[in-house]
Amino acid sequence: MPQISMERSILYTRGGALDKLLDSVFDMAMLLDVHCNILYLSASNQKVLPNPQQFIGKPVSLLDKYSPFQQVASTGQSVEGLAVEMYGHRGFSNLYPLVEDGQIIGVLSYIYFQNRSAIEQILAQRTNHPEGRQPDDYRQVSLVTRSYDFSDFLGDSPLVKQMLDRCRQAAASDYPVLLIGETGTGKEILASGIHAARHPKCFAPYVAINCTAIPENLMESELFGHEKGAFTGAHQRKLGKFEQAGEGDVLLDEIGDMNLSLQSKLLRALESREFERVGGQELIPFRANIIAATNKNLPALVEAGQFRADLYYRLSVIEVFLVPLRKRPEDIPLLVDHFLQSRSGSLRFTHQAMEFLQRYPWPGNVRQLRNLVYRLLALSSGEQITGERVMQELSTGQESYSWALSQPSAPQPAPEMEHSPRTLEQLERQAIAQALEHCQRNISLAARQLGISRATLYKKMEKFHL
Repeated sequence: MPQISMERSILYTRGGALDKLLDSVFDMAMLLDVHCNILYLSASNQKVLPNPQQFIGKPVSLLDKYSPFQQVASTGQSVEGLAVEMYGHRGFSNLYPLVEDGQIIGVLSYIYFQNRSAIEQILAQRTNHPEGRQPDDYRQVSLVTRSYDFSDFLGDSPLVKQMLDRCRQAAASDYPVLLIGETGTGKEILASGIHAARHPKCFAPYVAINCTAIPENLMESELFGHEKGAFTGAHQRKLGKFEQAGEGDVLLDEIGDMNLSLQSKLLRALESREFERVGGQELIPFRANIIAATNKNLPALVEAGQFRADLYYRLSVIEVFLVPLRKRPEDIPLLVDHFLQSRSGSLRFTHQAMEFLQRYPWPGNVRQLRNLVYRLLALSSGEQITGERVMQELSTGQESYSWALSQPSAPQPAPEMEHSPRTLEQLERQAIAQALEHCQRNISLAARQLGISRATLYKKMEKFHL
């Protein structure tokens, strides 16, 4: 990992070229001495940090008690691409040791806030892994640039209000939180919202790990890190996500897809609150809070022997069940308006069209509704959207909507599943089969039309023997 050579006199001299560089290039930057006291804060810090000069000469822990400054100063190992937050601003932080004649004399920290191109440049330069940039990196960029909180979860229905209240209560604790919900219900928004509520005015890492996006043979190294020479291609030490998270939050997304061997190692780390890097012997404290998310039925996986019961009970101290869209049809007009405004679009839905939207079972949930609205915006020229037009779009590569035509035309709540001519599972199978046929079995296109991920589509194809 890189180190920065610097003369001690330059580190302690103010007003030079280094200061100008830090002021002009980065959204926020600071220089620390080897004891992690703040020597310099860039002028740009004033955009984010109230009265930055009050921290000069004081320990950096007063400003940021989460990031591993002391670790960098003592080991000489840099930390790159750390997702962080300060005073409501999210970004990526890099920490580099400053070295003079082989001796560590300080630490340089710089951050990019809400600057996607700059963040992507950081990611493009990350070479601390044999495979280079990691599959989950751009998902982290999405989290940084979106900066979700609870207000981003739209809905006025009683079920949504109860769910958000439970999330706020969970955020007030440091217990593990398990988010359970179908694909497209907003688990990522709630996880990010819990983190934001836990750290409203401080600098806290938020590390998201997609358990399906990283190959199994690399997942252990991704979580715990590895030492140089631990395996073929491990040319240098790498800090794992748990170590980078410090005292912030770790999101284990799609936890139901983690293999049993790694589940055992994760459980050991959670129980002992310490872990070892792959190929290492040093015990490293595990200080982060855990948020896990899944669209799987974990108790059923426990019964089938595919998920450890002890890990499930360890992760599910606080369980939050996300409400599927079909259970809150009264929120659909609000969501439609939001999606239209997000694209500065204008469409007029007839009473029957909105009624059809509220009766549709939405297997892809909010994501599928969003895709439908965007498709109507792209293919319409401001004309009125009728019930027939909604039916046509929902029947294109998705679920047949012919059953809706037999429903009464007067407004009424979404029907219970037993009132439909077919079960939801039968409708879902038909929707997937039609999407595959319409897209000539192109999985990416079919998943996009259904409003679900490729991985979810593959699982449903296997479930329905398609």
